[in-house]
Amino acid sequence: MKYQIALAVFGLACLALANPIARVEEQIYKNLEESELTNVMVTFRRADTNSAWDRFYSLRLTSRIAILETQHAILKDHADVVQADVIALLEKTQRSGKRHYLDQLWITTELVVRDVDRETVELLRNHPDVEALIAEQFIPLEETEETFETRDYNNTIQNEWGVVNVNAPAAWARGLTGTGITIGNVDTGVRVTHVQLAPTYRGNNPGETHDYNWRAPTGNAAVPSDTNGHGTHCAGTHSGTGGIGVAPNSRFIACRGCATAACSTFDLNGCGNFMACPTNTAGGAAQCARAPQVVNNSWGGGGGQTWFNPILTAWRNAGISGVFAIGNSGTGCSTAGSPGDQPLAFGVGSITSTNTLSTFSSVGPGPGGVVKPNVAAPGTSVASATHLADTGLRTLSGTSMASPHVAGAVALVMHARGGSVVGAHERLTTTGLIHASAGRTCVGRPEGALPNNHVGYGRINVNTAA
Repeated sequence: MKYQIALAVFGLACLALANPIARVEEQIYKNLEESELTNVMVTFRRADTNSAWDRFYSLRLTSRIAILETQHAILKDHADVVQADVIALLEKTQRSGKRHYLDQLWITTELVVRDVDRETVELLRNHPDVEALIAEQFIPLEETEETFETRDYNNTIQNEWGVVNVNAPAAWARGLTGTGITIGNVDTGVRVTHVQLAPTYRGNNPGETHDYNWRAPTGNAAVPSDTNGHGTHCAGTHSGTGGIGVAPNSRFIACRGCATAACSTFDLNGCGNFMACPTNTAGGAAQCARAPQVVNNSWGGGGGQTWFNPILTAWRNAGISGVFAIGNSGTGCSTAGSPGDQPLAFGVGSITSTNTLSTFSSVGPGPGGVVKPNVAAPGTSVASATHLADTGLRTLSGTSMASPHVAGAVALVMHARGGSVVGAHERLTTTGLIHASAGRTCVGRPEGALPNNHVGYGRINVNTAA
């Protein structure tokens, strides 16, 4: 009898090993105590994407469209295979009346499942393909100093000081306005009816719709909007007309990664996937050839985080420049935030109208002692479009305001010299200008010499770079 019991216990142990229970983050259960539904991200036991990446790199593609489409096809095929049984289970529960909906993160083979109840969490927890259920986290938008100097638009407004500071008007005089370049905006959304943004929103072009030009992962809103204003302001700085934007003849698309004054890590991942291969507003029918050449990211969290790096890799493969605010944690050394402090991100610090480092601008170095930020641009008291009206401007401060100056500058350099990300970044760094140093030093790099960890390779001069 004891022998039989021992065999039974051994058998149960083997079964448990063969079908291990997935790890569920405690926050998910806490969320379900407060609400009947929550959002989760599913990670998979067979999610290793190395073989998929190896297959992609072995093809040695050179055409941008071929790279975009093949990268998506290979990685999505891998995700489809790995996730097939779980997706089938979730679709079955939907047919039985469950309200959840799915958002596949094909770059990382993860699956966001929104509006799941406790029963569905337990089904996923016990599925043999599921490794873990991850809770949604929120990154607060960096606090910006606001003057709320909202002004009615009129035809006498001159070029804003930041546009002049980066020497964009001189580039415009040479015909370099961003023609043919699309800039992605991952932020709070955009008021695309604003008079200085309507001409450059790609969805307003003849024959275009919001499909492939707008995405809101939470809620799948079919029409662009912005209830916060942060994203509208940034879009104005990189693509606005009438003197507020660095690249006034570029086109922009937008993805709401920040549904409120905070950014969901699920939505940011979804937007990262969208920019690598745009979809319709519902997240389907992908058309990778519609991807932008530049993406502005005026958001970030604590330093040294690597969770966004697979997206940065996919962007770089496809010739997409990822421009990031470096953070507003002040001028003390080693305050640079992520993803801006990561190797494939082009991190941006902030300067004032007198070319001094803004008091809020975060400082490097980045992980491993790498120089960060990469460059600096105007970020203090920047006027741009407001979300409150179609004919208003608003003044804000932050590295969030500096980053879109650089995104617009990358667009001008690409207009002048072609679509190479590395080439555009090199032009902006090798032509950077020294700022007004306060004599500080971080990790042996004095602020008065280039490069340094306060403004990187200097404040940008787009006319020289282009």
